[in-house]
Amino acid sequence: MAKLMVSLDDDQMVELGELARESKVSENDIVREAIDRLLQAHRGPGTPRFARRLGPLVTKVHDSLPD
Repeated sequence: MAKLMVSLDDDQMVELGELARESKVSENDIVREAIDRLLQAHRGPGTPRFARRLGPLVTKVHDSLPD
């Protein structure tokens, strides 16, 4: 695991500490989860592994329908 130093303002640090205590997890765990969610949102929803073998779910039925 790599280490990263992040500067937070005082209000952010206080809120992060409160959230960690209320959630009974470490501040590090909260930051890692937030980064995971940010990265997932950036990648987009993607296709679940089980659905990849299904192929396209919508096909063009009539020539009059747009692609």
